[in-house]
Amino acid sequence: MGLIREIREKDVPALTEICRKALVFDPINEAVIAEKTVAAPDAFPDLGLAWEDHEGKVGAFIQGARGIFPDDARRGYIRLLAVNPALQRRGIGSALLEELEKRLKASGCQEISVMDVPQNYFMPGLDYRYTNGVCFLLRHGYKMVHENHNMLCDISPDRWDDLDSQVRESAKSGFEIVRASEREWPALERFLSAHWPAWCTEVRRALDNTPPSVFVAKRGIDVIAFAAYQGNNKSLSWFGPMGTSPELRGKGIGALLLRLCLRELALQGWTQAIIPWVGPICFYARFCDAWLDRCFWVYRKQLS
Repeated sequence: MGLIREIREKDVPALTEICRKALVFDPINEAVIAEKTVAAPDAFPDLGLAWEDHEGKVGAFIQGARGIFPDDARRGYIRLLAVNPALQRRGIGSALLEELEKRLKASGCQEISVMDVPQNYFMPGLDYRYTNGVCFLLRHGYKMVHENHNMLCDISPDRWDDLDSQVRESAKSGFEIVRASEREWPALERFLSAHWPAWCTEVRRALDNTPPSVFVAKRGIDVIAFAAYQGNNKSLSWFGPMGTSPELRGKGIGALLLRLCLRELALQGWTQAIIPWVGPICFYARFCDAWLDRCFWVYRKQLS
């Protein structure tokens, strides 16, 4: 039969191999799997569950999370669920899901959402091409509530060769463009809290990178725009989030910050950047020639 237990640090290689076999549309490496499980900055060790057989070999796992913001404080999440294809249709995934649901309900959660964990997500929903995954969720009472999208764009270190001159021109217009440091964090945190509080944790993690993977635009002591990269999924070519003060949109500030971040990703050796959970599709299509790449369905279930 096998047993269900909490995930351990030594499980990461096995979890990674399971994901490589089961999540064929996704970029998988040990670093990103660890970031979503045992090394998650929002650690929920009681919500990370592995299934192992009678020989102690891990064949499936589920990682949950709980909401940490006021608007999702009663919501639980399935951050990641994968079953070795050779072990599917044996009730293992169902057993893991039922145990996670029980633990989330016991902690006060009234609803469960699939994969769209604001503070630390792998992908912003279930890729609709995972047909077996869609059927699995429907069988367990989950309903699709909306869809999210990822975009891709080609990048190279010299794609936008006038960025440094644009930074200098922005200074003449009263906007200072800099790579953020700890000195900028208080102003950046105020800006995020006023407009996008759910992004604070991700941007903070980007600021903690070496070098900090956040660029900001300042007017005086105030941050009026920002763009970040690799605050989430640090081992992937992950752009975002970004935002500009509403009254200053349309002045090219956001486009400049976007391209500065993309240049940094290119300097790491990446040839394409992933732009996840996209809102302004047309903005990215215009300013970095990005195209729609993946579609994710978000499923939710009310806990009685």
